[in-house]
Amino acid sequence: MSSVPQVSPGVDLDRRPVKASTKYRRALPASLPVSKIRILMVGQSTSWGAPLQSALKELGCEFSFAPSLPATIKIARSGSYAALLLDSTVPVAIRKELVSGLTGSGTSVFQLFPVENGCWWLPVMRQGKDSFGSPGFRTKDLRVELARLLQDQPQI
Repeated sequence: MSSVPQVSPGVDLDRRPVKASTKYRRALPASLPVSKIRILMVGQSTSWGAPLQSALKELGCEFSFAPSLPATIKIARSGSYAALLLDSTVPVAIRKELVSGLTGSGTSVFQLFPVENGCWWLPVMRQGKDSFGSPGFRTKDLRVELARLLQDQPQI
């Protein structure tokens, strides 16, 4: 068994094009970039719910999973990801290294913060710039925020 962490691609269970639901249509930008936007989800692969994965597919994102190991930092830095989504199991030391290594990179980082009956997504970094103190998003609002950020993302 290898000690090198592996990045697992998201499972594409449905290859049909996904249409934006009517309740999100007004909040989404009119056009998103044509090429696939890469998202890295760091933490336990079981943490990422189907609604979030469906929303990423709907936005045209290609997403992968990686464990929260020190070697994941190297994967994140070399992967040209538009955004990193960190679950609550990512240790503080790894989170700090990820963020410091991605400063100025154009990558956005969001941290999952569980609360009583759900979770909040806290923006840690937006397009390579520290966003400490910015307001968080509920999961339904994260989708719209990602769409906005991905529209502004330079083509990779």
